[in-house]
Amino acid sequence: MPEAQIDRFLFKLKIGYPEVEEENEILRRNMTLQDFKSFNIRGITNPQEILGLQSKVRNIYLSPEVEKYIVRIIDATRTPSKYNIPMGKYIDYGASPRGSIGLFIASKAEALMKGSSFVTPHHVKTIAHDILRHRILLNYEGQAENIDTDKIVDEVLAKVPVP
Repeated sequence: MPEAQIDRFLFKLKIGYPEVEEENEILRRNMTLQDFKSFNIRGITNPQEILGLQSKVRNIYLSPEVEKYIVRIIDATRTPSKYNIPMGKYIDYGASPRGSIGLFIASKAEALMKGSSFVTPHHVKTIAHDILRHRILLNYEGQAENIDTDKIVDEVLAKVPVP
């Protein structure tokens, strides 16, 4: 996919290959070989509940200090030398404004899921890798060295001051 389309995904989760036993189970439960009804799939939510949760996320408080922290994290992916981030030499393009929007929304959702009515820097850090790993584009040197963008995010989170 083009980078502009990849940036539209909120999260990039890392999912490795299944273990051998798990893959055997996958073969046995292959949907193309069984009737869909045999899976006994039941809904766990409905559209009204999702809309309600979205409304609750909007009402989670995010302080101006934490908002500035989010913006500094994104800025550090764009101007890593300003934050003394050595791995920044591998960044071709840092996170776009969608990255800051993603951190903003996802940290509110994380706070809600953890039972908090407000966002803390810890909530931001918890979801930062999933939000940023596909928004930091490596230069040729970074690609040649197989640099993991999660390591860059680690360094960004370690170097950007927490309010």
